[in-house]
Amino acid sequence: MDEEEYKCKAVIVASGTEPKKLNIPGEEKFKGRGVSYCATCDGAFFQDKDIVMIGGGSSGIQEGLFLTRFVKSITVVEFMPHLNAEKILEERARKDSKFEFFLNHMATSINGENQIESVTIKDRKTDEEKTIPCAGVFIYVGWDPKTEFLKGEVDLNKWGYVVADEDTKTSVPGVFAAGDVREKELRQITTAVSDGTVAAFMAERYVEGFE
Repeated sequence: MDEEEYKCKAVIVASGTEPKKLNIPGEEKFKGRGVSYCATCDGAFFQDKDIVMIGGGSSGIQEGLFLTRFVKSITVVEFMPHLNAEKILEERARKDSKFEFFLNHMATSINGENQIESVTIKDRKTDEEKTIPCAGVFIYVGWDPKTEFLKGEVDLNKWGYVVADEDTKTSVPGVFAAGDVREKELRQITTAVSDGTVAAFMAERYVEGFE
């Protein structure tokens, strides 16, 4: 990749995040063709289908509850011996007949020729394997902020997100952070757009000498 150097008075970092991968056979092959990291983006494509959701944290269970309006069934595969979702989300999921749970299990492969046909999972305690027929796989095992290029330049938290206040100011004057890359509780399109508006305003004030 060609590299160029630009000089400026202010920078807005809006590099976003990317979903963590399982790095198992079939994941890359079916990415965008049955493997998804966004229920709100792709849920409607799985109308009346059986799907597998990998990850039992709050994000995964919340997205799973959203998927119930489309899919026939949801099999949740969680690495830990318990769900990590907020209690209210777990209670709602367990009351829904569309959910089935395999705790203390890990996915080992996503199988199929031209489309997803099944997922193979393994019991972490007994090493027993089981194949679950499905038409799609939704993966929720966390996110990685795209901040590798910022290490040593601005303050990052222990997960790699940029530390910035509500005015999007970072530890370096003139550098602002907006969107999912910023340390915050909620990451949605609406909050990212709001961050962008604030960051642009604050960057303008900084350039004009008001900050």
